[in-house]
Amino acid sequence: MAYTSFSSIQMQQNQSINTQQPVALKQGQVFHGTIKQLFPDNQAEVQLGGHRFMAKLEVPMQAGNAHYFQVTGIEPDLQLKVVSGPINQTGTLTQQINQLLDSMQLPKTSEMQQITGYFLKENVPMSKEQLMQAEQLVKQLPAGVTMKDALHALQKIIDLKMPMQQDTFQALIQGGMKQGFTQTIDALRQLLQQDTSLSPAIRDQLLQQLQLLAKPFETETGGAILAKIIQSLTDTNTSSTDKNILIQMLKEVGILPKNANIFNWTTTALQGQSVPSSNSIGYLLHQIQTATAQDATQLISQLQTAITNSENFTDSQRAELQQNLMKFNAAQSSQQPLSTLVKELQGQLGRMSQMSITVPSTTQLLQSMQSVSQKDMPDFIAQLKVSIESQSLLSASQKETLINTLGKLSLTNNTPQSIQILVKELHGQLMQAFSQLAEQQPFKIDEQNITAKQHLMTLMNVANTTTDDMTLRGLTQITSKSPEPFIQQLVLQAEQNVHNAIDSKALESAMKQTLQHLGLSYEAKLLDKTADMQQLAGQLKPQLLSLLQDPTASNATKTVAEQIVARMNGMQYLSGENGPQHQLIMQIPLEFFGRKTDATLQWNGRMKDNGKIDADYARILFYLQLNSLEETVVDMQVQSRVVTVTVYNENHQLKELAEPLKIALKKGLSSHDYQLSGVFMKNFAENQPVKTTLTAKTTKDDNGGVDIRI
Repeated sequence: MAYTSFSSIQMQQNQSINTQQPVALKQGQVFHGTIKQLFPDNQAEVQLGGHRFMAKLEVPMQAGNAHYFQVTGIEPDLQLKVVSGPINQTGTLTQQINQLLDSMQLPKTSEMQQITGYFLKENVPMSKEQLMQAEQLVKQLPAGVTMKDALHALQKIIDLKMPMQQDTFQALIQGGMKQGFTQTIDALRQLLQQDTSLSPAIRDQLLQQLQLLAKPFETETGGAILAKIIQSLTDTNTSSTDKNILIQMLKEVGILPKNANIFNWTTTALQGQSVPSSNSIGYLLHQIQTATAQDATQLISQLQTAITNSENFTDSQRAELQQNLMKFNAAQSSQQPLSTLVKELQGQLGRMSQMSITVPSTTQLLQSMQSVSQKDMPDFIAQLKVSIESQSLLSASQKETLINTLGKLSLTNNTPQSIQILVKELHGQLMQAFSQLAEQQPFKIDEQNITAKQHLMTLMNVANTTTDDMTLRGLTQITSKSPEPFIQQLVLQAEQNVHNAIDSKALESAMKQTLQHLGLSYEAKLLDKTADMQQLAGQLKPQLLSLLQDPTASNATKTVAEQIVARMNGMQYLSGENGPQHQLIMQIPLEFFGRKTDATLQWNGRMKDNGKIDADYARILFYLQLNSLEETVVDMQVQSRVVTVTVYNENHQLKELAEPLKIALKKGLSSHDYQLSGVFMKNFAENQPVKTTLTAKTTKDDNGGVDIRI
């Protein structure tokens, strides 16, 4: 299938050539040019395509004649040698090609003629060595690669001044493709499963990483499954046999201890909760919210010390946190409430560390109730109440139920038994609340960037956030393989709930995770001293690079691995900058509940003087192959924060279907200070198809916006 629609859409927007960009010539290159004007001392103005430049000719020539020139020197001035007599401009392209090949003493093979003809039409300077290397590359084209794709890749190699070699050539070909990424990854998965020569450790690690790409919502599905299991365990209508099966599954993945059963599972979960340290960052933050002014001053000082001594932050992060802590002192001086600053710092801590070191969970506070003295109980109850009220995931009715339960405890006359009964009741209510949220709102996060499933895991005594995701993925996999009909029904319901809850935020998160799992920015991250090297090593790209060096891997496995690495490298080659203008090309293999698609994204924008992206101007193109709508292109242009969206698709009902969504789009853009100019639906047939592929050239229009030419 030929994918020409994407190109035709873009080409109609950008037919002109940027004549302002200076042409870059290298010694030994040959090009077709015209002498426009002669000057003393054999100086001449020469035109190459849309470019004009001054050069020194070796011998006097006649103005107006066209020749093939070879660059013989570039310092101090550009020096040219004529390698052909005057070219008859009315001659055929074949005649011009043959004349050039004769003058350069090159063979007139079919491949050489096609390469030379393409370079002549595109006004691409070339050397004899480059032409010979290019001929060898196109003689070894892999299956499925057209000569057109190969020629565009060769041009890009010359444009980028890259070596004319096989790995670069393949990377640019693979990077320019808009389809086939998911199929290549599937092929690698199948080969790995069949490749018995690989060590089990290497094979399993690669298959695990490919599983992350294939199931971007597997963790959320695991959270929804856990929620359904908890609901079934607390349901009196569930049989003892089914409950035992569920308990066994939770024990198998490590959510429940080995001694858990249908009678004590809630007790074992509650007993395992650890008491938060009195000098932990999260506990100190929680204390500050309800402390007196005098106590708050001391707690803030302790918090500064805790952050300084913490190993979870880099030096720059510590400096940023300490700067924010200065706001606390300023707020105290003006007698402002500290709760808002506490929430802000909690979110910042969560984003920096991606660990649960902020406020201790309500369950942890409940566990510590049993060791609180009678004297300190009133203050502790106040802290626990604040913890419940500040939990943004809980509904008003859920908070009211919890606080009413908390009110049952006598502040002056309580016993260890009464506290234990209260803790168990509150634990059960929180379990019920977060299981409902994990099932119905799996992607929603609270003010600390924590989801309901993570809170649920803490309630189940799985408080290690570094293994939470792995545990939930394991739960998804083990339940999906169960032959029990009621388990299969439970999994289907959980998947449907997650599917129904997917929104733009969820898709954004899935795309970011996919890019991270692929390791597209692996080389750049290696230069970052703060990067987690162990996490980087687990990404797909470094694992594939290691696989290519593994002598035990089969040739078939290595071939497919090379294609994937080449595609990732090609995206980087095709992305780049041209002065203030920047371009980014990404291909993302997406799979949602068995539906696979390759999403190609091309972003073009410009940078401000301070090095940051100018959000006022951009051009973004999405190429999608959707399950129902099939081939779809979304073209979004931003000019002075005014957004125009054009959707190309062959479905004639799309305009009617999209109408209700325009209001939400307009509202969403407005919330980010953008104005929607219009949403237009067009068929691919409305455009003049231009048979071309990615060349990644940029141009700038009269209004200051940036376009990308494809």
